[in-house]
Amino acid sequence: MNATQLLDAEALLASVSNQIPEPLRANVVIVGSVATAWAFRDLLGTAAVATKDIDVILTPAITAVATAEVLGQRLLEEHWLPQFTEERQPGTAATPLHELPALRVVPPGERTGWFIELLSMPPAGQTERRKWTRFQTTYGHFALPSFRHMPIAVHAPEQTPSGLAIARPATMALAHLLEHADPDGTPVRSLPSQPPRFVKDIGRAVSLWWLAGQQSAVATERWRVEWESALMAHQPSARAATLAAASKGLANLEGSLREAHAIARLGVLAPHGTNFDAFERAYLGLTELVQAG
Repeated sequence: MNATQLLDAEALLASVSNQIPEPLRANVVIVGSVATAWAFRDLLGTAAVATKDIDVILTPAITAVATAEVLGQRLLEEHWLPQFTEERQPGTAATPLHELPALRVVPPGERTGWFIELLSMPPAGQTERRKWTRFQTTYGHFALPSFRHMPIAVHAPEQTPSGLAIARPATMALAHLLEHADPDGTPVRSLPSQPPRFVKDIGRAVSLWWLAGQQSAVATERWRVEWESALMAHQPSARAATLAAASKGLANLEGSLREAHAIARLGVLAPHGTNFDAFERAYLGLTELVQAG
């Protein structure tokens, strides 16, 4: 998606909220570009976002499959259109888990190219980068992905007037750094250069830090408080090791800063026109923050 295709994150949140039964809204947290645009809407006076996907995290893990089945069924019955990659289709009980598609759905009548994707909080003890869990609807079987550091990302989310919770920039950034302490080199096929996943994700963390600095003179103190809260909740006995892993993740981007900046200019930084020098300074500043603990 190029930088001219900006959408209104507030309107997107309202559209998503309208499709989620009120009893289920407490089980949903929005992460990613839309959450970022909402958090930094004051910088532009609008929640502009260049995105195509809205990541809907279903929480807690123990009820995520049931929530996915209810919500997925509702969206499909409301004529949201499923989108598939690699020619996959909804499966049956006989379809192996690794062959099932994730549930990505486009709202009926929309021509803006955005879609919802359902994801899950990880079960306790998940160490794999990504884990798949089967769920089913009357339209077939799908797979619900969970990522190991998602509990950090969605810790203490902010509530919005739409009735949905959104993840905070500081915790989303920390989760990205932790995820790529061992960098994921899987190509991001939706981007023209098909960069490694770690370049996109760690670049996102740097972008979030740049935006935080533009928004507030006390961003350093705020992020430290939010990181400490997340670490105490999810890694209380491994705080130093967790921060060391985050520092390692950030260092993995050092040789790919220009590529990461170019990707960010197509995404969360699209409305802001951030130049490379500013992005590089943000990288160095975030490095200092992580290393200071």
